[in-house]
Amino acid sequence: LKLHPSPDRQVQVQKERNSMLKTNERISEKTSEKLWRELQELRQDNKDSEKHLYIRFDAAFNGMLDKIEEHIQENESKLSTFANQLEDVKQAFTTRIEIAENLASIANGKATAASSETKKLGDRPAALEDGSRRNNIRIEGLPENRESPNPVKSTAELFSKIIGEDFKSDTEIAAAYRICGSNTFRPRSFIIRFERLLCKLDVMALLRRKQVIIFENNHIRIFPDFSPATAAKCAAFYNIKQQLWQAKIKYSLLYPAKLKVDVQVSRILSWHPGRILTLLF
Repeated sequence: LKLHPSPDRQVQVQKERNSMLKTNERISEKTSEKLWRELQELRQDNKDSEKHLYIRFDAAFNGMLDKIEEHIQENESKLSTFANQLEDVKQAFTTRIEIAENLASIANGKATAASSETKKLGDRPAALEDGSRRNNIRIEGLPENRESPNPVKSTAELFSKIIGEDFKSDTEIAAAYRICGSNTFRPRSFIIRFERLLCKLDVMALLRRKQVIIFENNHIRIFPDFSPATAAKCAAFYNIKQQLWQAKIKYSLLYPAKLKVDVQVSRILSWHPGRILTLLF
């Protein structure tokens, strides 16, 4: 037989069921409240942890920034000091360079003055020697042994033959002689010394009229007797003088070694043969 509970029993079971449901509801509410409170606490703990972590991070970051700023300021200070030192060094070097340049300029000026003075001193012996020879004439190419035992008389006869009637027999010749040296290849130079400079100038003026001087079938050359230094300077104009003579251009060699060229209405003076060639040819 199937047993059916009695109505009272059913009521009682229903009551027990309702009581259990209410108890479960109360337990659920309490559990939910507890969980909510725990969740709130966890959230608060998280907020506190985040805040604490942010504070620590902010403090650490600010500390790093402070240290970086200190290093930057320290480096800026060092750079400023280094820049000042560089400026001082630059100023010192600039001052020293200016002093060196001034000293070099002074030294160059002194060297130029010394060089000029040395040149003057170097030219002075030649000038003194030229002064001692100012009354002399030098003859090149005159055969040896043509002068008689009386060289002065032979010289007067030589000038008479070369110049002709324009030569004055009473011209004052002080001395005539050959220079020392070997005559193996060519005749030695023959030196003639006049008593007065005017006599020499007169004879040279007469000799300049002769384009070529031939004596006993020998081409001889007659010119003022200069020191070797002056003679070398004059010799530098030899080729240009030949070209000027072939071009029939008047010229004259001024003492100590300056060539004067007359071209139509203009006149050219130069110490350098090359400049004459540039201007004329």
